[in-house]
Amino acid sequence: MKLTFEQAMERLEEISETLSTGDVSIDESLKLYAEGTKLIKMCSEKLKNVSLKIEEIDSGL
Repeated sequence: MKLTFEQAMERLEEISETLSTGDVSIDESLKLYAEGTKLIKMCSEKLKNVSLKIEEIDSGL
């Protein structure tokens, strides 16, 4: 399932809160860290694409 930008950001917040509590095992922390890294990459790519689209639109004005 592909997440929207908003869903990915929400999940990142959940991961951050979970890791901040320190109540998870090292294995679970690593799993959450890996998931968070993937979500950050996805969000960064989405923002880059949106920025390029905006530039494209602006150049047509």
